[in-house]
Amino acid sequence: MGWLDAVVSGATTLESAKKSFASGSLITGKATYGAPKAPTTTTTTDFGPDPFSTTQAGILFEYQQQQNLLAQQQANALELQRRELAADAERETQRLAREREKNIAQLQADREITFAALLRDDPVRATLFALGYGPDKDVFDVRAQSLGITLGELRGARELEATQESALSKILGRAVDIGTQGVQGLSSAQQAARAFVQGGADIQTLLKSAFGVGSLAKGEQPGLSAARLQELIAEVTPAGVL
Repeated sequence: MGWLDAVVSGATTLESAKKSFASGSLITGKATYGAPKAPTTTTTTDFGPDPFSTTQAGILFEYQQQQNLLAQQQANALELQRRELAADAERETQRLAREREKNIAQLQADREITFAALLRDDPVRATLFALGYGPDKDVFDVRAQSLGITLGELRGARELEATQESALSKILGRAVDIGTQGVQGLSSAQQAARAFVQGGADIQTLLKSAFGVGSLAKGEQPGLSAARLQELIAEVTPAGVL
């Protein structure tokens, strides 16, 4: 080989070595090909302000809101309870009022029934009862007081009083008064014997009732049972008349 060939060969070898080095084949023994790596960049996080709800002021505000809501709910519940209690109380008041009116009506009906029964068998006592006198009215007074009312006279009581006073005055021939003291102005049973014997059933019933009531006033005829009245009249009545 001449010197020229040697120079060419050396140049070729040097050029090949440069290419091999550039491709990396000198290190790995084979050529590697790949895209060049992108340059590495550094990301910086930008932190903004904290949300209001996570701050102390936000937490306090949320707490206060919850407290206000709870207080409002409690107030609403109390108001609802108050209204329900008021409605219950009103319904109970109305129920008691209806019951009271019913009891008052029943009381008046019972008075009328008692009066009618007395008038049939004991007319003078019935008149005193209608006027609001005598022991027969006591039980009704107790019922009336429990209902918060005061019993007045029964309808027609004054007319009945006047009628009976007039009838007794004519029968006995003397003024007779029916009032708080009972029956005043009655003569003795013996003095009333003629009127009793000569009178019919109605007059006898009226006299029995009047003498049965009698009077507690001083100097007046006290009450007599029907049996005792009959005995006293029999004392002055001829045998066989009664």
